[in-house]
Order: sequence, then structure tokens, then C-alpha cells
Amino acid sequence: MGAVGTARWPSGHRRVRRRPTLDRMAEPGPTDEVRATWDGIAPAWERHRQLVFEQFRPVSEWLVERVSPQPGQTILEVAAGPGDTGFLAAERLGPDGKLISTDLAPGMVEAVRRGAAERGLVNVESRVMDAQRLDLGDASVDGVLSRLGYMLVPDPAAAFSEARRVLRNGGRFAYAVIGSPSANDWMTVVARVFAQRGQMRTGDPFGPGGPFSLSDHDRNRALLAEAGFEHVDVTELTGTMTFESPSVYWDRQSQIGGPFPALIAALPAEEVAAVRAAVGTALDQFATGDGYVLPSSLVVAAAS
Repeated sequence: MGAVGTARWPSGHRRVRRRPTLDRMAEPGPTDEVRATWDGIAPAWERHRQLVFEQFRPVSEWLVERVSPQPGQTILEVAAGPGDTGFLAAERLGPDGKLISTDLAPGMVEAVRRGAAERGLVNVESRVMDAQRLDLGDASVDGVLSRLGYMLVPDPAAAFSEARRVLRNGGRFAYAVIGSPSANDWMTVVARVFAQRGQMRTGDPFGPGGPFSLSDHDRNRALLAEAGFEHVDVTELTGTMTFESPSVYWDRQSQIGGPFPALIAALPAEEVAAVRAAVGTALDQFATGDGYVLPSSLVVAAAS
């Protein structure tokens, strides 16, 4: 999950004219807010990168398999975060191939650069880029992938059209987004507590840029068809997220949970303590002998 849009809680190749990059836009908007949010928590994401990657490894592997990177190809990752999903693709591309890893947040882009260097990956190019305005030429990449980013885009139709524009004929597109709230307690437990205490921001979580804006399968199919993709497969990957204790869950959410770190930072210490205690109580129902096991369900799509 990386930065691409506003985060809010409870047939043939279609040619599209290249849009100006975000840096050329004079007026601030929703994208600026999300860039600030994710840039602010980029250091925490980098610290937790391995734990997060292991939790989401099945979906990362699913995405890479659907894009099927081949030696010498160019693959684009959108909303890369610290870039670990893209690194799986980069390993398949070989020295003559290239991964273009992009994110809206400069801090995430820097994390990708450090991660690639640590892994000895010399075929990774990391760039600040808006999913809705890809600063790439038409038909310039062989595949596009994104793990948990497109649901945060204010205009997913534009973002999918951009993905189609930059794909070469026969190129593959694969992404994952959050499924329904009722199937994703790993994400919604803390959000519900904040909402019950009147601390959540207003906004429709199913509306544009909301975390569940692409949770409906038919909406994904319609948007992909509108963007010009002819072969579309939308399905669901279900699983669980395991946390050793309520403290581990709280530490993760309070440091890398999208808007939560800033929300917590703005609260008085006594209110933070009360929220944390309420989260611990809410987690009791998920306690098992192996820790706290919470449901996860992601909508995944592959298109060409």
C-alpha cells in the first residue's frame, strides 16, 4: 500500500493524451493531502517493511504471477510504498530488464531506493509519480502492478486509463484493493473504536478515495472495461492477519495505519490511552492460542 489518493475511513490500445505531472499542478487538492499523509509515515513503513511484506506476501506473489515478468521487460509498480512487491518482479527481469517503482510520497520513493540497494537490485528505477497522471510514454511498459493503492485514488477511472495507455499491446495489469469492511477486521477494529468515540474524519469510506471504494467486484470490472481492457478477471483472496498481542496490533496501526498516526498525534494523552484500551477489548474476540487472528479479504484483478 502506497500513496496515490485521498484516504478516508467510517479491444484496442486506448490512447490518452499525457497529463501534466503533479509538480506542475498549481492548485492543491486531495492528492496533496494523501501525499503528506503517506510521506509522514514513510519512515515507519520502512521500519516495518519486512513484517508487512510477510503479511501480504500471498497477494504480492499473486500479482507478480499475473503480470508474469520476463527477462528484459519493463514493469511499472504503482503506489509501491517501500517497494517490496515490485522487488519480486525485479528479480525476474534480469540485468537487461527494468522495474519502474513509483509512489506519490517522496519518502516512500527513497525507501525503495534504499531497499533496492540493500538487495543488490541494479534494475530498479524509483520515481515520484501520481497514478492518475503517469509521467511515461504511451505503450512504454510490459506490465503494471499495484498492491493496495488504487482504492485510494480520487479518480480510479483516470488511473486505470493511464495504466492502459502506458501498457504495450499484450501487456498485463494486476492490482489488489481492500474488500468489504465486514471481512477485514484487521483494518477496521481500530477504525470502529475511533468512530465510536467520535474521533474519525467525515467522508464516505465507499466514495472516491475511500478505503472501500473498489470493494465491489462489478465496479472494478466496469472501470477496467471503460479503460479499454478486454480480458478481465476479478476475484477475491481471503486469509488472516496474525498479531502476537494487542500491543503489537496497536503499535502497527498507530505507526503505519494510513491516517491513524496523525489522528493519534492530535489527541490528548488520556484519550489515546482510552482508545488503546478500547482497541484491546475489541480484539478479545479474535484471541487464539497462536495470538490474535483477524480476517482479511482483498479484491484482486488481472486484466489485459
